[in-house]
Amino acid sequence: MKLTTIRTARRRALGPLLALTGSVFALALAPAGCNYELHTDYESATESDSDTDAMMTGTSGDAGETDDDATSTTEAETDSGVAPPEEFPPVTEPGPHGVGFRTIDVTYTPDAPFAEPRELEVAVWYPTADESGPPALYFDFVQRDDVFLLANPIPDTELPVLLFSHGNGGMAEQTFTLTEFFASHGWLVISPNHTGNTLIDIEEDRIPDMVVLRPQDVIASLEAVRALPAEDALANKVGEDIVMSGHSFGGYTTLALSGAEFDIDGLTAECELDPSGIACEKLQDDQFRARLAEGFVDDRIELALPLNPGAVALFGDQGLAAIDVPVLLTTAALDETTIEAEDGDPAWAGLDGADDRRLDYLTGGHFTLTYACAGELITGDGCGEGFIDPELAADVLNAYALGFARARLWGDESVRALLDGEQSLSDEVVLSLP
Repeated sequence: MKLTTIRTARRRALGPLLALTGSVFALALAPAGCNYELHTDYESATESDSDTDAMMTGTSGDAGETDDDATSTTEAETDSGVAPPEEFPPVTEPGPHGVGFRTIDVTYTPDAPFAEPRELEVAVWYPTADESGPPALYFDFVQRDDVFLLANPIPDTELPVLLFSHGNGGMAEQTFTLTEFFASHGWLVISPNHTGNTLIDIEEDRIPDMVVLRPQDVIASLEAVRALPAEDALANKVGEDIVMSGHSFGGYTTLALSGAEFDIDGLTAECELDPSGIACEKLQDDQFRARLAEGFVDDRIELALPLNPGAVALFGDQGLAAIDVPVLLTTAALDETTIEAEDGDPAWAGLDGADDRRLDYLTGGHFTLTYACAGELITGDGCGEGFIDPELAADVLNAYALGFARARLWGDESVRALLDGEQSLSDEVVLSLP
């Protein structure tokens, strides 16, 4: 990939309404604050320290190590010579930092068979010490009063990075409860709008192209932020610890970038029987096949947080076993889009890491972890009566996702009971271990 242009930009106007699943809904998102008491079986081992402003940077061990190995690294120095904090803020609460937000525009040239420059708009969240400022606007009209547009990032430190990939026909900000939460705990969050596959510009005939383009979009976005000029406030903020997450098609993107291998032969055989598969037509293109065979693994990614991943069949029965980093797989038992029997269960069966975990929402659906439910935009498939409340669902995901990252990267002991299934945050979710 060749990065050709990086420039700061305002979000393009979307208008006051969004088209979603064939209907038009006014977007009125619920507040980010969570009003639900999480069910705990024991009192948290650590409390938030009012003086905890130091960032968690560097790694203290191999991201693919077992729980016992990971926890032994708590006192070890990171590669940068900075030891992780001895006490972490609770994962059930927002972090000690305010949240800043901005967007940048990125132009890059993807690999063959796509030779034309590709333009992306990239959302970026980050920790700030600012206590006021212009509120951020998501989709150009969803005002976030506690998230400050173009705020000053906390100074003098590199930041751990969360990369996020939205779903098919989604938006970069679609799971802002997670991205804001990570930023409040000191993370730099980078989330591209996958041009041609977003809510406002989705092109159905380009969906097969996205199998190859989406992973490249994510890496181009990371490199764009890394390459910001010295005078930019976010220059030199990209740290060495990088976590990948995404929802639905973004879950596929997460697995691909984390090291999953494509089952080219199996896909070819299936396409001969049923040519309607997502990549069947494209598999006839030698360059497309070659790019899939090469894979998209980026060795800088240290763990994966796929949410309701789709297109899992692209990896066959063995492809997910090639992932060498810890994976927290999140699924939903009532998912009608990426059905558990077709995506969630095969994904869990294909993973083979001792550190892997599966978080399953028993009363969740496909859109439970997106703005669609919190904003009451749709009914069904995770939203509305009979499904887990979206604010509670967000609280649970935030705690598990951040806890998984801190435990695997820095040996955080305070979340051991949570990740071992000894602590429960809700009777509407279940955690599975290998």
